[in-house]
Amino acid sequence: MVVMVEVQVNSSNTMSFEERAKQVLQQFRGAFAEVVDALPGLITRPHELSKSLKIDMKLAWKIMKVAHGSDLFAAAQHIPGSLGIKVFLKAAARQSVPAPRIRAVEAAVGQFERLIEVHAGDRATLEMMLASYGGGDRRQADLAQQKAAFTAQSYIWGVQARTQLKVDFLHPATEKGRLDIATLRGFVGLRRIRPNVPWVIARARVIDDDGKLRSPSIRKPLDPTEDDADGITSAPLLREFCSKPLPRFRRIVGPHGFLEDELAEGEVGNTGAITCITGDVAYNAASYYRAEHNRYAALAVLMRTPCEALLFDLFVHEDLFGSIEPELAVYSELAGGPPIPPIEGRERDRLDTWEQVEYLGKGPSVVHTPHVPRHAEMIRYTLDKLGWDSERFDVYRVQMQFPIIPTSVLMMHELPEAPQFTAEHAENGGN
Repeated sequence: MVVMVEVQVNSSNTMSFEERAKQVLQQFRGAFAEVVDALPGLITRPHELSKSLKIDMKLAWKIMKVAHGSDLFAAAQHIPGSLGIKVFLKAAARQSVPAPRIRAVEAAVGQFERLIEVHAGDRATLEMMLASYGGGDRRQADLAQQKAAFTAQSYIWGVQARTQLKVDFLHPATEKGRLDIATLRGFVGLRRIRPNVPWVIARARVIDDDGKLRSPSIRKPLDPTEDDADGITSAPLLREFCSKPLPRFRRIVGPHGFLEDELAEGEVGNTGAITCITGDVAYNAASYYRAEHNRYAALAVLMRTPCEALLFDLFVHEDLFGSIEPELAVYSELAGGPPIPPIEGRERDRLDTWEQVEYLGKGPSVVHTPHVPRHAEMIRYTLDKLGWDSERFDVYRVQMQFPIIPTSVLMMHELPEAPQFTAEHAENGGN
């Protein structure tokens, strides 16, 4: 017997964490399932188990998740605590479940506690470690952690928002081979948790993939305003779609060549909550052909504000690229320095994400959303201001719940090659 124990210990020490966790969780699943199967009648749903054992519905739900859940690693978060397991086993004994099956559950509990002790130190840490191996159920675990992070970061930074909005419009420029970029940025339900917290609500710049600014562009407000009395240029607010009274901003030049719109200090909580949307346009802002230093059209949202949702829309004029399938990429910005781009060499910073780019269709009529009031009306207003035909834009969308900060969220696709013009081509008028 002593030799067998030594063999088991040595064997477990040579296992990877994933292998050992899988072994322990399979033991737990089998032990729970054996007890459920030993109960009278056919039990396949939590309410049936609750009725059979006369136990709390929530406890019955957890037991069934462990016994019959499709995701072995995700099931760990549903394993009841010691008190819940005692209640379950006592109720099972009253239903004449054989003692060996009850002891098997107790043995599985011991192995699970040993797994916690050796590999994690506490159960919360173990559940986070196991979540990375989970399948479909991992998404719920991820969302729960992101929601908890939103709450903590709101307290730490002293600010939060219901929705962060970014809308980019790409339109052929007057200069051949280049495009105009119009952008809406802002927040719905932005409020301070602490008083007198200044906050940057928007940053903007246009650079190539390698992070260099080769063709500086001037961003013009969609709704021109006069400078403030103190001489500081105001943020380019879309006043029609902001809360009243209008929030006060300062436009400053920040690090790494960003233009920054900083919200001035104000009241806390709901009485100080604001909706603020800015809009500007850069004409002849970038090339829409591939170059040695510029392979992607990559539109980015810099996530620096704790928010419940991100709504990121991209409008691409039908004459620019033809049919495209933009890709979503989320990059950690914990390393500091200038945010994305450059993209090359940043794969280690790329985060897994469940969300994808969704093609909505054409024109403003497809953009309605509960996240942003009057969103379709705001899109029409913007395109009318620019004099661009709203029905000639393909619309792509990314939505994220409790987005991670600090990150850069990108919608990107490869740029087309520039056309090769031969002498014969030129003689034919380029046709």
